[in-house]
Amino acid sequence: MQLTPRQMRALVAICDTFAAGDKGVPSASELGVPEGVTRLLDRIPRDSERRQLAALLSFWDSALLGLLCGEGFNSFTEMPLNARERVLESWRDSRIPQRRAAYHALRKATLLLYYALPGPRGGSNPLWKHLHYPGPAGAPANPAPRAIQPLRIERDTELDCDVCVVGSGAGGGTAAAVLTAAGLDVVVLEVGGYYDDADFDGGELAGLGRLYMQGGTSATADQGVILLAGECLGGGTVVNYCTSFRTPQDVREEWAAHGVPQFAGEVYTRSLDAVCERLRVNTDHNHAAKREQVMRRGLEKLGWHMDRMPRNVVGCEQGIRCGYCGYGCAVGAKQSTVKTWLADAHARGTRIIVDIFAERVRVENGAACGVEALHRPSGSRVQVRAKAVVAACGSIHTPALLRRSGLGNPNIGRHLHLHPVTAMWGEFDEEIRPWEGTLQAFYSDHFRNLTGSYGLKIETTAEHPSLAAAFFPWFGSWNNYALTLRLKNLVGLGVLLRDRDSGRVDTDRRGHPVAHYALSEFDRNHMRIGVRGAAQILEAAGAKSIFSSHARYVSYEPGRRGSLEQFCRAADSCGWGAGQCGYASFHIMGTARMGGAAKSSACNPEGQTWDARNLYVCDAAAFPCASGVNPMISIEAIAYMNASALASRLVR
Repeated sequence: MQLTPRQMRALVAICDTFAAGDKGVPSASELGVPEGVTRLLDRIPRDSERRQLAALLSFWDSALLGLLCGEGFNSFTEMPLNARERVLESWRDSRIPQRRAAYHALRKATLLLYYALPGPRGGSNPLWKHLHYPGPAGAPANPAPRAIQPLRIERDTELDCDVCVVGSGAGGGTAAAVLTAAGLDVVVLEVGGYYDDADFDGGELAGLGRLYMQGGTSATADQGVILLAGECLGGGTVVNYCTSFRTPQDVREEWAAHGVPQFAGEVYTRSLDAVCERLRVNTDHNHAAKREQVMRRGLEKLGWHMDRMPRNVVGCEQGIRCGYCGYGCAVGAKQSTVKTWLADAHARGTRIIVDIFAERVRVENGAACGVEALHRPSGSRVQVRAKAVVAACGSIHTPALLRRSGLGNPNIGRHLHLHPVTAMWGEFDEEIRPWEGTLQAFYSDHFRNLTGSYGLKIETTAEHPSLAAAFFPWFGSWNNYALTLRLKNLVGLGVLLRDRDSGRVDTDRRGHPVAHYALSEFDRNHMRIGVRGAAQILEAAGAKSIFSSHARYVSYEPGRRGSLEQFCRAADSCGWGAGQCGYASFHIMGTARMGGAAKSSACNPEGQTWDARNLYVCDAAAFPCASGVNPMISIEAIAYMNASALASRLVR
């Protein structure tokens, strides 16, 4: 993105306020952060967002900003550091949601790059030595050979097949394997690239940029929830944390009550069984990292529920390298769709195309008959003629694809569920090195049933500097840096909410998706209970300091400063809305849900859209409501069930 000199000057000043550096610590601009931010802006698909940010930067370097923020007739770039910090804090605490959104977008981009950018000539970031962070683990010495050979596209191309599958993650990969095993000719389209063991060196910036939607910077429209979704061959199954819960029985019954009786019956049970068998789900790879030893210690002292995670891994390292698995499993232990379903399908003749954007599904005479797509590297047009189409490009992009294809059912894009998660942090005297060890080996369901089947889970995961920076409060440049220096002694507990109430995904004039979501009062109350409970776990485990992921620094020191009750009151005072408390979502669900009637759902009980025959949804968008558990197994089971129904129709 090209910025004017004035806009770039403002961006440099903003970055150097978030991360000013001092006493031998480099500033953001000295590390090349402003230039990195402009590259991140190129990943934003919506022109309107880029124009708005450019206009904001122009305003930021005007004297009007200083007047509005009580800093006199001075532009932001003319102010001393302490005044610039006050301006940013005023936007952080603003009652105007748009100001908070702008603040958080700039904060997250700046601090992500500040801690993740490599040093000069690709060397270590100079901050890593201060954090005692080793940086990327490095590429594996003897990576397994690639099992898949994507189809090369060099010119405009037309293909014929039985079924075109859009997306290759938990839903698309599973559907492709089921359809191919039934003897059907399948073409898979994946918008991301193909990366495998040899590519997974553990670098945060490279991993986010290559493997995640919008380079890991995607968020809801108000920046209230970071949206982390895989965008590569294998989708989220390449970057997820291997957690493999079956759909809980009470959730299955709730889904069945939406008019899909299969969820409560043997058909879905057999699908779950088939998925767990193919992914080799087990509890034999659950060596607890230090952060999980701390969580277990607190849970045991309180007498609260704790159990081992079921995980889809074989030969998992469970040590230092395992902590980098969110950027791809370098040892090939994670049973992603690349290692399982897609490999099966490819071996049976499925053609796979990567780096290709599905623009729309062709619908003629009320039935899907193909896909029109753009191969981005070559600029070539690709037309796939098919007897049926499977939409499995995730709960953000599946509804956008359906809308671009002319489907008008009002439920398309509605019922967005996110499992929003916030983090609670505890500092310990012992060195934790939270970026190391098994991603998720244990969990607690102590708060699972706060109101019926609605509640939350407590989980941990590996915390690398850029991920931690997304959740840490910012309350001045040096204070934020000093907080990050404590990372090696921190344990972060994730409070993962099963949300009852939902948001939506709209599309702009060019058909790009825009997610809107806010926690309801019901869900906020559950989140408050979870945050309090996570603090209790950390305190019971012996934390000397505890703080939340609120925008302001909300903390206490058990037995020394403050108390749990004072902490909870301060958290309430800071707020639980967008820009007030930090949330992320790795689980995005429900925007083209299955149901018993067109007035309340986008798809029928077999996953076929009400608007177009032979167009099926086989991903988390088909969920009637939130799963309440990490959704990979549920997605694959739905894809297995829906693809089996489609196959039975096509092979008669």
